[in-house]
Amino acid sequence: MNSMEKAERLIDALEAAGFEAYIVGGAVRDLLLGAEPSDVDVATSALPEQVKAVFPRTVDTGIQHGTVLVLTEGEGIEVTTFRTESGYSDSRRPDQVAFVTSLTEDLRRRDFTINAMALTKDHIVVDPFGGQSDLDNRIIRAVGDADERFREDALRMLRAVRFAGQLGFEPEQATADSISRNADRIQAVAIERIKIELDKLFSSRHAKKGLEFLTESGLSRYLPAGRLFCRDWTRFPENQPALTGWAFMLHDTYAGFDEVRAYRFSNDERRLLQQILAAVREPEWTKWTVYQYTDAALAAARLLAGVETDLLRLKSELPIQSKSDLAVSGLDLLEWTDHSRGPWLREWLNFIEQRVVKGALANDKQQIKEWFLHEYSNHQSTGKTTD
Repeated sequence: MNSMEKAERLIDALEAAGFEAYIVGGAVRDLLLGAEPSDVDVATSALPEQVKAVFPRTVDTGIQHGTVLVLTEGEGIEVTTFRTESGYSDSRRPDQVAFVTSLTEDLRRRDFTINAMALTKDHIVVDPFGGQSDLDNRIIRAVGDADERFREDALRMLRAVRFAGQLGFEPEQATADSISRNADRIQAVAIERIKIELDKLFSSRHAKKGLEFLTESGLSRYLPAGRLFCRDWTRFPENQPALTGWAFMLHDTYAGFDEVRAYRFSNDERRLLQQILAAVREPEWTKWTVYQYTDAALAAARLLAGVETDLLRLKSELPIQSKSDLAVSGLDLLEWTDHSRGPWLREWLNFIEQRVVKGALANDKQQIKEWFLHEYSNHQSTGKTTD
Protein backbone atom coordinates (compact mmCIF):
# COMPACT_ATOMS: atom_id res chain seq x y z
CA MET A 1 0.00 0.00 0.00
CA ASN A 2 1.48 3.36 -1.04
CA SER A 3 1.24 6.69 0.77
CA MET A 4 -1.78 7.83 -1.21
CA GLU A 5 -3.74 4.70 -0.34
CA LYS A 6 -2.82 5.08 3.33
CA ALA A 7 -3.93 8.73 3.27
CA GLU A 8 -7.23 7.72 1.67
CA ARG A 9 -7.82 5.23 4.50
CA LEU A 10 -7.22 8.01 7.03
CA ILE A 11 -9.75 10.16 5.20
CA ASP A 12 -12.25 7.27 5.32
CA ALA A 13 -11.81 7.06 9.09
CA LEU A 14 -12.18 10.81 9.61
CA GLU A 15 -15.27 10.98 7.42
CA ALA A 16 -16.77 8.02 9.29
CA ALA A 17 -16.29 10.05 12.47
CA GLY A 18 -18.23 12.96 10.93
CA PHE A 19 -15.38 15.19 9.74
CA GLU A 20 -14.24 16.54 6.38
CA ALA A 21 -10.78 15.48 5.20
CA TYR A 22 -8.73 15.96 2.02
CA ILE A 23 -5.29 15.32 0.60
CA VAL A 24 -3.62 18.73 0.21
CA GLY A 25 -0.50 20.53 -0.95
CA GLY A 26 2.31 19.24 -3.10
CA ALA A 27 0.85 15.75 -3.38
CA VAL A 28 -2.12 17.11 -5.35
CA ARG A 29 0.18 19.12 -7.61
CA ASP A 30 2.42 16.10 -8.25
CA LEU A 31 -0.53 13.82 -9.03
CA LEU A 32 -1.94 16.29 -11.55
CA LEU A 33 1.50 16.46 -13.17
CA GLY A 34 1.57 12.67 -13.43
CA ALA A 35 4.27 12.21 -10.81
CA GLU A 36 4.34 9.99 -7.73
CA PRO A 37 3.90 12.21 -4.63
CA SER A 38 6.93 12.11 -2.35
CA ASP A 39 5.02 13.45 0.64
CA VAL A 40 1.29 13.18 1.34
CA ASP A 41 -0.50 15.44 3.84
CA VAL A 42 -4.11 15.49 4.98
CA ALA A 43 -6.18 18.52 6.06
CA THR A 44 -9.34 18.08 8.09
CA SER A 45 -12.11 19.91 9.89
CA ALA A 46 -11.37 17.79 12.98
CA LEU A 47 -9.54 19.50 15.83
CA PRO A 48 -6.23 17.94 16.92
CA GLU A 49 -7.76 16.22 19.95
CA GLN A 50 -10.54 14.86 17.75
CA VAL A 51 -7.95 13.49 15.30
CA LYS A 52 -6.17 11.78 18.18
CA ALA A 53 -9.45 10.25 19.32
CA VAL A 54 -10.01 8.70 15.87
CA PHE A 55 -6.55 7.09 15.53
CA PRO A 56 -4.86 4.89 18.14
CA ARG A 57 -1.26 5.83 17.29
CA THR A 58 -0.36 9.51 16.93
CA VAL A 59 2.52 11.88 17.71
CA ASP A 60 2.06 15.56 18.61
CA THR A 61 4.54 16.94 16.07
CA GLY A 62 3.00 20.44 15.85
CA ILE A 63 -0.21 20.27 17.82
CA GLN A 64 -0.15 23.99 18.68
CA HIS A 65 -0.49 24.64 14.94
CA GLY A 66 -3.04 21.89 14.48
CA THR A 67 -0.73 19.13 13.18
CA VAL A 68 -0.82 15.55 14.40
CA LEU A 69 1.33 12.78 12.93
CA VAL A 70 -0.81 9.67 12.46
CA LEU A 71 1.18 6.45 12.42
CA THR A 72 -0.25 3.91 10.02
CA GLU A 73 1.29 0.76 8.56
CA GLY A 74 4.90 1.78 9.13
CA GLU A 75 4.47 5.34 7.96
CA GLY A 76 3.64 8.71 9.50
CA ILE A 77 1.14 10.99 7.73
CA GLU A 78 0.61 14.56 8.93
CA VAL A 79 -3.02 15.45 9.58
CA THR A 80 -3.62 19.17 10.10
CA THR A 81 -6.77 21.00 11.15
CA PHE A 82 -8.12 23.63 8.73
CA ARG A 83 -6.62 26.91 9.90
CA THR A 84 -5.90 30.53 9.16
CA GLU A 85 -2.71 32.36 10.10
CA SER A 86 -1.96 35.99 10.89
CA GLY A 87 0.66 38.37 12.26
CA TYR A 88 3.96 37.19 10.75
CA SER A 89 6.17 39.59 12.74
CA ASP A 90 9.35 37.60 12.01
CA SER A 91 8.58 37.01 8.29
CA ARG A 92 8.54 33.30 9.03
CA ARG A 93 6.05 32.02 11.60
CA PRO A 94 2.48 33.17 12.22
CA ASP A 95 1.94 34.99 15.51
CA GLN A 96 -1.59 33.60 15.62
CA VAL A 97 -3.20 30.42 14.33
CA ALA A 98 -6.99 30.04 14.30
CA PHE A 99 -8.74 26.77 13.53
CA VAL A 100 -11.57 27.04 11.00
CA THR A 101 -14.12 24.73 9.41
CA SER A 102 -13.66 25.95 5.83
CA LEU A 103 -11.32 24.16 3.43
CA THR A 104 -11.19 27.23 1.19
CA GLU A 105 -9.99 29.41 4.08
CA ASP A 106 -7.30 26.84 4.81
CA LEU A 107 -6.12 26.77 1.20
CA ARG A 108 -6.13 30.58 1.06
CA ARG A 109 -3.15 30.76 3.45
CA ARG A 110 -0.89 28.68 1.18
CA ASP A 111 1.92 30.08 -0.95
CA PHE A 112 1.15 29.38 -4.62
CA THR A 113 -1.99 28.37 -6.49
CA ILE A 114 -0.38 25.13 -7.67
CA ASN A 115 0.02 24.18 -4.00
CA ALA A 116 -3.42 25.42 -2.94
CA MET A 117 -5.53 22.55 -4.21
CA ALA A 118 -7.15 19.66 -2.38
CA LEU A 119 -8.19 16.16 -3.40
CA THR A 120 -11.05 14.05 -2.09
CA LYS A 121 -10.54 10.35 -1.47
CA ASP A 122 -12.36 9.81 -4.79
CA HIS A 123 -9.77 12.03 -6.55
CA ILE A 124 -12.08 14.98 -7.14
CA VAL A 125 -9.99 18.18 -7.22
CA VAL A 126 -11.02 21.16 -5.10
CA ASP A 127 -9.39 24.21 -6.71
CA PRO A 128 -10.69 27.59 -5.50
CA PHE A 129 -7.70 29.65 -6.74
CA GLY A 130 -7.07 28.36 -10.26
CA GLY A 131 -4.17 26.04 -9.55
CA GLN A 132 -5.07 23.59 -12.32
CA SER A 133 -5.07 26.35 -14.92
CA ASP A 134 -1.67 27.56 -13.69
CA LEU A 135 -0.35 24.01 -13.87
CA ASP A 136 -1.57 23.75 -17.46
CA ASN A 137 0.05 27.08 -18.32
CA ARG A 138 3.25 26.26 -16.35
CA ILE A 139 2.91 29.34 -14.15
CA ILE A 140 3.93 30.02 -10.55
CA ARG A 141 1.39 32.46 -9.08
CA ALA A 142 1.01 33.56 -5.47
CA VAL A 143 -2.34 32.91 -3.82
CA GLY A 144 -4.10 36.26 -3.47
CA ASP A 145 -1.85 39.26 -2.85
CA ALA A 146 1.79 38.31 -3.54
CA ASP A 147 3.24 41.05 -1.32
CA GLU A 148 1.18 39.77 1.59
CA ARG A 149 2.25 36.15 0.99
CA PHE A 150 5.94 37.10 0.95
CA ARG A 151 5.63 39.36 3.98
CA GLU A 152 4.11 36.41 5.84
CA ASP A 153 7.04 34.12 5.04
CA ALA A 154 9.96 35.51 3.06
CA LEU A 155 11.21 32.02 2.24
CA ARG A 156 8.28 31.72 -0.17
CA MET A 157 10.23 33.92 -2.60
CA LEU A 158 13.02 31.37 -2.71
CA ARG A 159 10.45 28.59 -2.98
CA ALA A 160 9.15 30.28 -6.13
CA VAL A 161 12.68 30.20 -7.52
CA ARG A 162 13.03 26.55 -6.56
CA PHE A 163 9.72 25.60 -8.20
CA ALA A 164 10.88 27.35 -11.37
CA GLY A 165 13.87 25.02 -11.36
CA GLN A 166 12.04 21.93 -10.18
CA LEU A 167 9.09 22.21 -12.57
CA GLY A 168 10.47 24.40 -15.35
CA PHE A 169 7.64 26.90 -14.76
CA GLU A 170 7.68 30.67 -15.18
CA PRO A 171 6.75 33.01 -12.30
CA GLU A 172 3.65 35.03 -13.20
CA GLN A 173 4.54 38.71 -13.70
CA ALA A 174 2.84 40.13 -10.60
CA THR A 175 4.47 37.41 -8.48
CA ALA A 176 7.90 38.06 -10.04
CA ASP A 177 7.53 41.83 -9.49
CA SER A 178 6.60 41.24 -5.86
CA ILE A 179 9.71 39.11 -5.31
CA SER A 180 11.86 41.93 -6.66
CA ARG A 181 10.13 44.44 -4.36
CA ASN A 182 10.46 42.24 -1.28
CA ALA A 183 13.83 40.60 -2.02
CA ASP A 184 15.60 42.15 0.97
CA ARG A 185 13.21 40.33 3.32
CA ILE A 186 15.04 37.06 2.61
CA GLN A 187 17.70 38.25 5.06
CA ALA A 188 15.29 37.55 7.93
CA VAL A 189 15.11 33.84 7.06
CA ALA A 190 17.26 31.30 8.89
CA ILE A 191 20.24 30.23 6.79
CA GLU A 192 19.36 26.55 7.28
CA ARG A 193 16.01 27.05 5.54
CA ILE A 194 17.67 28.98 2.72
CA LYS A 195 20.24 26.25 2.15
CA ILE A 196 17.54 23.56 1.95
CA GLU A 197 15.84 25.47 -0.88
CA LEU A 198 19.12 26.14 -2.69
CA ASP A 199 20.08 22.46 -2.41
CA LYS A 200 16.75 21.51 -4.00
CA LEU A 201 17.28 24.13 -6.70
CA PHE A 202 20.81 23.00 -7.56
CA SER A 203 19.67 19.38 -7.92
CA SER A 204 16.53 20.10 -9.96
CA ARG A 205 15.83 19.18 -13.58
CA HIS A 206 15.47 22.79 -14.76
CA ALA A 207 17.98 24.37 -12.40
CA LYS A 208 19.24 26.86 -14.98
CA LYS A 209 15.80 28.45 -15.25
CA GLY A 210 15.54 28.82 -11.48
CA LEU A 211 19.08 30.11 -11.07
CA GLU A 212 18.57 32.68 -13.80
CA PHE A 213 15.39 33.90 -12.11
CA LEU A 214 17.24 34.01 -8.77
CA THR A 215 19.56 36.65 -10.18
CA GLU A 216 17.05 38.45 -12.42
CA SER A 217 14.70 38.96 -9.48
CA GLY A 218 17.44 40.56 -7.39
CA LEU A 219 16.95 37.96 -4.68
CA SER A 220 20.52 36.69 -4.97
CA ARG A 221 21.88 40.09 -3.89
CA TYR A 222 20.57 39.49 -0.39
CA LEU A 223 21.91 35.96 -0.01
CA PRO A 224 25.29 35.13 1.56
CA ALA A 225 27.94 35.05 -1.20
CA GLY A 226 25.27 36.53 -3.45
CA ARG A 227 27.78 37.73 -6.05
CA LEU A 228 28.62 34.11 -6.89
CA PHE A 229 25.08 33.49 -8.17
CA CYS A 230 25.34 36.33 -10.70
CA ARG A 231 26.83 34.45 -13.59
CA ASP A 232 26.16 32.65 -16.85
CA TRP A 233 24.44 29.39 -15.96
CA THR A 234 24.17 28.00 -19.50
CA ARG A 235 26.90 25.40 -18.85
CA PHE A 236 25.46 24.29 -15.54
CA PRO A 237 24.94 20.48 -15.32
CA GLU A 238 21.33 20.02 -14.22
CA ASN A 239 19.71 17.17 -12.31
CA GLN A 240 22.86 16.36 -10.33
CA PRO A 241 23.54 16.10 -6.57
CA ALA A 242 23.28 19.46 -4.83
CA LEU A 243 26.97 19.63 -3.93
CA THR A 244 27.83 19.43 -7.62
CA GLY A 245 25.93 22.71 -7.99
CA TRP A 246 27.78 24.40 -5.14
CA ALA A 247 31.08 23.12 -6.56
CA PHE A 248 30.22 24.37 -10.07
CA MET A 249 29.51 27.85 -8.74
CA LEU A 250 32.74 27.99 -6.72
CA HIS A 251 34.89 26.48 -9.47
CA ASP A 252 33.40 28.72 -12.13
CA THR A 253 34.19 31.81 -10.06
CA TYR A 254 37.63 30.61 -8.86
CA ALA A 255 36.32 30.85 -5.32
CA GLY A 256 37.12 28.72 -2.30
CA PHE A 257 34.92 27.04 0.29
CA ASP A 258 35.25 29.96 2.71
CA GLU A 259 33.03 32.06 0.44
CA VAL A 260 30.01 29.82 1.13
CA ARG A 261 30.85 28.85 4.71
CA ALA A 262 27.89 30.93 5.94
CA TYR A 263 25.53 28.23 4.62
CA ARG A 264 26.58 25.92 7.46
CA PHE A 265 27.40 22.81 5.54
CA SER A 266 27.71 19.61 7.54
CA ASN A 267 31.23 18.29 8.07
CA ASP A 268 30.61 15.57 5.48
CA GLU A 269 29.30 18.11 2.97
CA ARG A 270 32.26 20.41 3.57
CA ARG A 271 34.79 17.61 3.09
CA LEU A 272 33.14 16.40 -0.12
CA LEU A 273 32.78 19.92 -1.53
CA GLN A 274 36.44 20.62 -0.86
CA GLN A 275 37.39 17.29 -2.45
CA ILE A 276 35.37 18.10 -5.58
CA LEU A 277 37.03 21.51 -5.90
CA ALA A 278 40.50 20.02 -5.40
CA ALA A 279 39.81 17.21 -7.85
CA VAL A 280 38.43 19.39 -10.64
CA ARG A 281 41.42 21.71 -10.34
CA GLU A 282 44.01 18.92 -10.73
CA PRO A 283 46.41 19.69 -13.61
CA GLU A 284 46.34 16.06 -14.82
CA TRP A 285 44.65 12.79 -13.94
CA THR A 286 47.28 10.23 -12.94
CA LYS A 287 46.58 6.92 -11.21
CA TRP A 288 47.67 8.48 -7.94
CA THR A 289 45.39 11.47 -8.50
CA VAL A 290 42.36 9.28 -9.13
CA TYR A 291 43.18 7.12 -6.11
CA GLN A 292 43.07 10.03 -3.68
CA TYR A 293 39.46 11.06 -4.29
CA THR A 294 36.11 9.50 -3.44
CA ASP A 295 33.81 8.22 -6.16
CA ALA A 296 31.40 11.09 -5.51
CA ALA A 297 34.18 13.67 -5.87
CA LEU A 298 35.45 12.07 -9.08
CA ALA A 299 31.98 11.90 -10.64
CA ALA A 300 31.40 15.60 -9.94
CA ALA A 301 34.90 16.62 -11.00
CA ARG A 302 34.60 14.81 -14.34
CA LEU A 303 31.30 16.57 -14.98
CA LEU A 304 32.57 20.03 -14.06
CA ALA A 305 35.89 19.65 -15.89
CA GLY A 306 34.14 18.32 -18.99
CA VAL A 307 36.72 15.55 -19.39
CA GLU A 308 36.06 12.49 -21.52
CA THR A 309 38.07 10.14 -19.31
CA ASP A 310 35.96 7.79 -17.21
CA LEU A 311 37.55 8.55 -13.85
CA LEU A 312 35.43 6.04 -11.95
CA ARG A 313 36.48 3.27 -14.31
CA LEU A 314 40.13 4.25 -13.89
CA LYS A 315 39.75 4.12 -10.14
CA SER A 316 37.99 0.74 -10.22
CA GLU A 317 40.94 -0.67 -12.21
CA LEU A 318 43.54 0.40 -9.65
CA PRO A 319 45.27 -2.46 -7.77
CA ILE A 320 43.97 -1.10 -4.44
CA GLN A 321 41.14 1.24 -3.49
CA SER A 322 42.41 2.31 -0.06
CA LYS A 323 45.36 1.83 2.29
CA SER A 324 43.45 -0.96 4.04
CA ASP A 325 43.75 -2.99 0.80
CA LEU A 326 47.55 -3.05 1.02
CA ALA A 327 48.98 -6.55 1.43
CA VAL A 328 51.16 -5.27 4.27
CA SER A 329 50.60 -3.17 7.38
CA GLY A 330 52.66 -1.19 9.82
CA LEU A 331 52.99 -4.30 11.99
CA ASP A 332 54.77 -6.09 9.13
CA LEU A 333 57.26 -3.25 8.73
CA LEU A 334 57.90 -3.23 12.49
CA GLU A 335 58.52 -6.96 12.44
CA TRP A 336 60.87 -6.80 9.43
CA THR A 337 62.98 -3.97 10.87
CA ASP A 338 62.72 -4.67 14.60
CA HIS A 339 62.38 -0.91 15.12
CA SER A 340 59.96 0.94 17.38
CA ARG A 341 57.08 3.02 16.07
CA GLY A 342 57.74 6.53 14.81
CA PRO A 343 57.18 8.92 11.89
CA TRP A 344 59.29 6.66 9.67
CA LEU A 345 56.54 4.03 9.73
CA ARG A 346 53.90 6.23 8.11
CA GLU A 347 56.38 7.58 5.58
CA TRP A 348 57.33 4.12 4.38
CA LEU A 349 53.73 2.90 4.27
CA ASN A 350 52.84 5.94 2.17
CA PHE A 351 55.76 5.24 -0.15
CA ILE A 352 54.68 1.61 -0.58
CA GLU A 353 51.08 2.71 -1.13
CA GLN A 354 52.07 5.10 -3.92
CA ARG A 355 54.22 2.51 -5.71
CA VAL A 356 51.42 -0.07 -5.57
CA VAL A 357 48.84 2.39 -6.86
CA LYS A 358 51.10 3.51 -9.70
CA GLY A 359 51.75 -0.10 -10.69
CA ALA A 360 55.46 0.05 -9.89
CA LEU A 361 55.11 -2.61 -7.19
CA ALA A 362 52.73 -5.57 -7.04
CA ASN A 363 50.37 -5.71 -4.09
CA ASP A 364 51.93 -8.95 -2.93
CA LYS A 365 53.29 -9.33 0.59
CA GLN A 366 56.43 -11.22 -0.34
CA GLN A 367 57.32 -8.88 -3.20
CA ILE A 368 56.69 -5.84 -1.04
CA LYS A 369 58.88 -7.33 1.70
CA GLU A 370 61.78 -7.93 -0.68
CA TRP A 371 61.49 -4.45 -2.16
CA PHE A 372 61.12 -2.81 1.23
CA LEU A 373 64.09 -4.55 2.85
CA HIS A 374 66.28 -3.61 -0.11
CA GLU A 375 65.14 0.01 -0.09
CA TYR A 376 65.21 0.30 3.67
CA SER A 377 68.75 -1.03 3.78
CA ASN A 378 69.78 1.41 1.06
CA HIS A 379 68.13 4.24 2.94
CA GLN A 380 69.94 3.33 6.16
CA SER A 381 73.28 3.50 4.39
CA THR A 382 72.70 6.45 2.05
CA GLY A 383 69.69 8.25 3.51
CA LYS A 384 67.87 7.96 0.15
CA THR A 385 65.20 5.83 -1.41
CA THR A 386 64.87 4.99 -5.09
CA ASP A 387 61.72 5.47 -7.09
